[in-house]
Amino acid sequence: MRFLRDLEIRGLINQKTPDITDLRLQETRSPLYVGFDPSAPSLHAGSLIPLLSMDRYRRQGGQVITLFGGATGLIGDPSGKDEERQLESEETVRERVNSLQNQVREFFQRTDGPQPIFCNNINWYQGMALLTFLRDIGKSFSVNQMLARESIRSRIEDRSQGISYTEFSYALLQAYDYLYLFEHHGCRLQMGASDQWGNICSGIDLIRRNHAVSVDGLTLPLLTNAAGKKYGKSEKGAVWLDPNMTTPFHFYQFWLGTDDKDVERFLMWLTDYSIDEIRAWATTFSSETRELQRRLALWLTARVHGEAVADMARRASEAMFYGTVEQLDAEVVEMLIKAVPSLRLDRNKEALAVDVLIKLGGAKSKGEVRRLIAQGGLSANSTTISDALTDLRKFSKNGSAVIVSKGKSSKFLIVFE
Repeated sequence: MRFLRDLEIRGLINQKTPDITDLRLQETRSPLYVGFDPSAPSLHAGSLIPLLSMDRYRRQGGQVITLFGGATGLIGDPSGKDEERQLESEETVRERVNSLQNQVREFFQRTDGPQPIFCNNINWYQGMALLTFLRDIGKSFSVNQMLARESIRSRIEDRSQGISYTEFSYALLQAYDYLYLFEHHGCRLQMGASDQWGNICSGIDLIRRNHAVSVDGLTLPLLTNAAGKKYGKSEKGAVWLDPNMTTPFHFYQFWLGTDDKDVERFLMWLTDYSIDEIRAWATTFSSETRELQRRLALWLTARVHGEAVADMARRASEAMFYGTVEQLDAEVVEMLIKAVPSLRLDRNKEALAVDVLIKLGGAKSKGEVRRLIAQGGLSANSTTISDALTDLRKFSKNGSAVIVSKGKSSKFLIVFE
């Protein structure tokens, strides 16, 4: 097994227990578990690091356990949060867990390996008596040690926020999760994001206290840009893995827009391209070509949404960039309709540029459209429009669609039917 070695050379190991080695994993054949918080109905771009790392383990023959926090999601993890989370209803958390499980199952179906084990910690907490938990689990934890944790200390020091007993108890629950999975699935390895190291260590210590056994943990870096800001946010919010929340086109576009300072690192972290390939490309392609970004975007879109959808996203993106959809099939046009402001118009009726742009929301008045045209800022299928009364149907040559560009960044789609 080369799991740890692969992670290490790609810069994906943040912290790990001192005794963990690939040889130890090979000998124990321990399942690896990662927990996911049902804070939304979909995982997001930042979830790709643990998901893809789990997949590396699985493709080398390792068993993975995906734990969903049906119980802990009712409380909320204070790690990385500077204020109390809003509590969600049991129904909301249950629906989110079901959604996430379907999403992760589909993600792993795209590669080979042992069938993942899916667990929900509500199954072992809902019947547990409070006194049993306090006697058997709570007795193993020192409040002094818990107060020393950064996630707890920072909240206590902020008198305007503080921390509730509910969130303060989260670490005990996550520690017991590890103990439960050790006892019922033989799990000896927990993996999580770097802000989970304290919680992981609590689980390791709890297993040692109860069974006198040494188990392991490791953390992965958070997905951040070169400035240290969490990556996976756009102007419209989080970039989701669910195609109904972030369209495959926008997902592809998001990674295509990766900063030059981040793209080589993201290729290391988020793709299966070899280290030598990535380094060779970094010296071969200039930043102006955006070739590294294109390869990153295409690989990730294919991994999350499938190769066929990724290819459509690529062609749709290129159509938008070059301003023509004449060679695109109906499926790609439909993808663009869902992704950019669009209009379906009767091909037998006049479609004047000035009227269409206002309908699309690209301008508020005819005067604004005329000023835009006078500045050379409006085009259709890469051809500059010089007259506000231009009939846009003339740009629909062999196809039924026209891409209207306002400046360099605003794109609109018209489909003539």
